[in-house]
Amino acid sequence: MHLSATELNGLSLEKLREVVNLVASQKEKAEELNVWRARVRWLGGFKGRAYVRNHSFIIDEPADLAGVDTAPNAVEYVLAALGGCLTVGFVLNATKNNIKIDALEVSLEGRIDNILTFLGLSDEGHPGYREITAKLYVRASADQKTLEEVWRKTVETSPVGNTLSRTVRIIPQLSVVS
Repeated sequence: MHLSATELNGLSLEKLREVVNLVASQKEKAEELNVWRARVRWLGGFKGRAYVRNHSFIIDEPADLAGVDTAPNAVEYVLAALGGCLTVGFVLNATKNNIKIDALEVSLEGRIDNILTFLGLSDEGHPGYREITAKLYVRASADQKTLEEVWRKTVETSPVGNTLSRTVRIIPQLSVVS
C-alpha cells in the first residue's frame, strides 16, 4: 500500500480530523451519533433478517439448536460486533498515533454461562456470556509496548466492549398489531 502524507491505514487523515473537530465543536452532532437503531423481522423457524441503516443480514441458529444454519446466530453476531468494534478502535487509535498497520486480526471466543437457562431447563446462572476473550494479532510500525498501550486504550474506549461489560437497561415494550 502506498502511504501518502494525507492517508494512513486507508483513512483520510483530513477527513478523520474533520469528523473529530465537528463532533468536538458541535455537541448536537455528537448527540446524534449517540443513537443507533436496528430492527429484526422474523422469517420463520429461528431465522430473522436484521435491518440496520441501509444494510440487512440474516440471523439463524445452527442445526444442533434446531435452526437451519444459514447464518450466524445472535450471540455469534455479538462476538463479531465486539471484534468489529475493537478492529475499528485499534485502527483509529493507531492512526491517531501515526502507526502504520500492515496486518490486523481480532480473534474472539465467548463462553455462555448456562445455555440451559435460555432453553427453560434451569434456573441456575444466566443465558448470557460469562466471559469473552479477545486476542489481537497485529503487525505494525511500532514497538510492542506502544502497541500494547494502543490496544489497552482501544479496549477501554470500545462502545461494544463497554456495552457488554456494564449493566445496560433494556426497556421491553410490546405492540400487538392486527
